[in-house]
Amino acid sequence: MEEKMIKSNALLTSYLNEYIKMTQPQYAVMITGKWGCGKTYYIDRIIKEWEKEKVRTGGDSICLKPICVSLYGMQSISEVVRQIKIKINPILYSKGAKVAKKIALTALQIVTKSKVDIDGDGTGEELSNLLDAEGILEIFKSDSSAIKGDKVLVFDDLERSHIPLDKFFGFVNNLVEHSNSKVILICEEDRLEESAAKDNLKVEYKDFKEKLVGQTFSLEVNYAQIVASFIKNSGNKVITDNLNLIVDLFVVSKCENLRIIKHCLQDIERLLKQLPLEIENNDNYAVLVKNVIAYLVIASIEDRFGNKNIDYFQSYGLIRQDKDAIKRIEDKYIGILEYYKLYHSSYSIPITTLLNFVRTGYLNAPERVVAESRLLRSRNMANWEKLWRCESLSNVEFLSLLKSEKDKFYKKELENVFEVAHLAGILLSLEKRRLVKLNRGYVVSNAKRTIIKIHKIYPNDIARLALNSQGYEFQESDSTEMKDILSFASSLLQKQIERIEKEYIVNAWDRLVPGMTLSEIEALFDQSKPTHLRRYSMDDIFTQASPKSIAEKIVALPSATKLEFAHFLMGRYYLKGTGIVGTLSAEMMKDKESLGKISRILKSKAKRLKLIEKEQTLLIASKMDEAAAKM
Repeated sequence: MEEKMIKSNALLTSYLNEYIKMTQPQYAVMITGKWGCGKTYYIDRIIKEWEKEKVRTGGDSICLKPICVSLYGMQSISEVVRQIKIKINPILYSKGAKVAKKIALTALQIVTKSKVDIDGDGTGEELSNLLDAEGILEIFKSDSSAIKGDKVLVFDDLERSHIPLDKFFGFVNNLVEHSNSKVILICEEDRLEESAAKDNLKVEYKDFKEKLVGQTFSLEVNYAQIVASFIKNSGNKVITDNLNLIVDLFVVSKCENLRIIKHCLQDIERLLKQLPLEIENNDNYAVLVKNVIAYLVIASIEDRFGNKNIDYFQSYGLIRQDKDAIKRIEDKYIGILEYYKLYHSSYSIPITTLLNFVRTGYLNAPERVVAESRLLRSRNMANWEKLWRCESLSNVEFLSLLKSEKDKFYKKELENVFEVAHLAGILLSLEKRRLVKLNRGYVVSNAKRTIIKIHKIYPNDIARLALNSQGYEFQESDSTEMKDILSFASSLLQKQIERIEKEYIVNAWDRLVPGMTLSEIEALFDQSKPTHLRRYSMDDIFTQASPKSIAEKIVALPSATKLEFAHFLMGRYYLKGTGIVGTLSAEMMKDKESLGKISRILKSKAKRLKLIEKEQTLLIASKMDEAAAKM
């Protein structure tokens, strides 16, 4: 049978409207599309339209309506028939029940080739008991004029069925060839083909389909339009008030899964219900809600997609192993955040708290969460913050603030790198808007000199050196000048952090002294790194100092402390004997070469040791070899 692929939804709707009116088309129609793209949503809407058609029936007739059955998890054809029976059951209690009974009796006599004798009271319960297994389908196959309406069967989630595909296609083929029933198959065809290939069917999938399916449609989805309709139908004023924001976020996320947006909307409703009612009287409540909705949508979409990097979204520390992956998330949403003038998530409810809510469905200590929200607390805004939102200022206020902040910027009086970056971005933005005249190149060079000055004065103050946005996106962040400034600040910070981290590890090895217990050794490396994204224990702690100095430090330890150190290695690298199964981080695996060098030095020095001291030194070397072998 000739198959065509049609991608226009208008053509799809038009075709289906014609298809259900056909007399014995003898083929099925397939609608395919990615999981969550809205196939079920589409077919549900069109079925509702079909059901609106008024079909006249009398006491001597019954009316069939389109029946949709999800095949998700079904194991057999009998289960499918049972679901059809459940859907058709209301007919059995209608005024046409006697007619249905008569049709069923005739059909069953044909099927069983024997007479069925029941009492003639026409009760639905009795008839329902009769209609079992394949018998139920005889109502669809019957040519009786007493059956009104279009005989339409829709089978959804075909690729998620456990029924062998050849058996199910045979079942559907029986329907379309031997009755005037119309069958619509809803599936993700790529997965259906994969499943068919794994089942090693005697007849190839394409041959089955060619015989059964006469028309295939690939559903085209206007996600923005459908998301908007979901929001409007939610009946929640807070959500509908933020319709454009939610739609824009969903579109830029490129999620293309309508089930996820439904989860997002449910998350929003549940979270808002868990917030204390009294905050609704706060002047900034609407602003808080707008920000919370935005970041909750981002958290929900990315987490449900399995993007683990969302845990570090908007983290203060910009220097991290996976910073490129984090930046891709931030770049995806930054335009929306700037357009709607949203604050950093730390000003409303931190992204980490929202992620925990998405994963557990529970907002832990809501009173404490709102008490810590800076948007709900009155505070004095810094002058650069007022300039960031200069649209609300009078000319007098604007000129006064501009003069004071320009003076601080050009005289290098700023003490935080984020202030330098923000003021540079603001000045560049004002120049672009022709609200101030300045040399853009000089803004860049002055910003760099100020950043260098802050690094020299406060070399170990990571909070002061970091590009903490303070709840505001950096203006002009896409300009060449601001990219230069932000890259420069980030590069300097990277060097400072690497220096601080190396110094810490070297000092930690110096603090390894005789008599230390396992817990004390672990505590040496269990401190948080400057970026606060992980602890030193999860990093490469053997690469920062020279192998020779570490080996000498270990050899000088007494046997008891060496034994504790051996246990430290076993726990750190999940070695045999700990009973712990774990995966080493990419950072920890960088220790491999250093462990090998230290082990060789220890074995060499062990030749000059005796008895227990020698034994424990070689024990440590063997644990290092075992750890390296795992990498």
